[in-house]
Amino acid sequence: MAFNAATRQNFLAAPAIAYSLGQPIQSQIPKVGLLKRIIVLITGTNTVTLGGGTATIGLEAPWSLVQRIKLIANGNTTLFDCSGYGALIASLFSAHGFSGFGGRPVIPDTATVPGPVATAFSAANFSAGVGAGANTWNFALEIPIGLADDWREPVGLILAAAPDTQLALEITWGANLYSLTASRNVPITVTGAATAVFVGSATPFVEFFTIPASTADYPDLHRVHLWTETGPQPIVANGDNDVTVQRGNTLMRLVHGVYTNSAPDGTNVSGRQLRFNTNEVPYATSRQLDAVVQRKRMVRDQPDGWYTWDLWNTGTPRDAINTLNLNEITSRLTLAGATIAGVSDIRTLTEQLVMLTGAATGSA
Repeated sequence: MAFNAATRQNFLAAPAIAYSLGQPIQSQIPKVGLLKRIIVLITGTNTVTLGGGTATIGLEAPWSLVQRIKLIANGNTTLFDCSGYGALIASLFSAHGFSGFGGRPVIPDTATVPGPVATAFSAANFSAGVGAGANTWNFALEIPIGLADDWREPVGLILAAAPDTQLALEITWGANLYSLTASRNVPITVTGAATAVFVGSATPFVEFFTIPASTADYPDLHRVHLWTETGPQPIVANGDNDVTVQRGNTLMRLVHGVYTNSAPDGTNVSGRQLRFNTNEVPYATSRQLDAVVQRKRMVRDQPDGWYTWDLWNTGTPRDAINTLNLNEITSRLTLAGATIAGVSDIRTLTEQLVMLTGAATGSA
């Protein structure tokens, strides 16, 4: 009997994490079966007092309410490590792993449509000022752990029930809720005497599978699925900007967020290359090709200023890169016509599969 025939899906809430400015707070993940995904529901009330000033929502709000979100195993191994907005970007790829399903319940399709329903997403109006008084903020962050939501046997599941496995979700809330200076890291920009107070919490819901009665029906537990965010790497000029990719694991996706002149840059990245060993260039794209391929694969555009090398879009390892076989791997973004001022940098999300050496079947 295969794994999918020997198990079933479950959802269970983990302890909530109360909002507290600038504080890292952990929630212990229950010792359930085979962990597939954690969906973190963030809900609260943002109360704005204008006092003659104004308040507007930030460029990466409401996700910038979270400075960092991590999944930590046994106190020292980080399986997921992204900013709040980085976690949003990662979630766009986390459903079937290929065409058409990622992201729709999490992010609005346009700047002015607040998601499918206010229960899933609400955070003031994206194009207008934040209203005075109490504003409900509901949104979600997702930590994808296992791969595939369909008939394929999943890879990357974690046996959370194992005695020697301790998993903790850690959220570090942003140090500032509002600021007189616009920043992607601050949810609300104010003028004059305007202030804001947020009261809320994050509740993790754990999606897991029951453990098959026979170890012969266990899924592959020898590989771990990681998402990490690095940077920002400063942009000092137009032209070629190279991001060196860390070697050692199987590279599935590489996602870059480009800011120039303190705003996401969706127009001035004229082309991109993924380069192996200095002179081998298996991928070379233009801005238009990027836009066409993204819409074909995901049936939606990426958020402005984000660019992806999607080596797992088929849901198979055909195009994934074993970086151990390379001496060097570099992602090159070529800028033309950008205003390099204010905040100009590149943030990088890396999705990888890591082989656990010496792991026994059924172990964590």
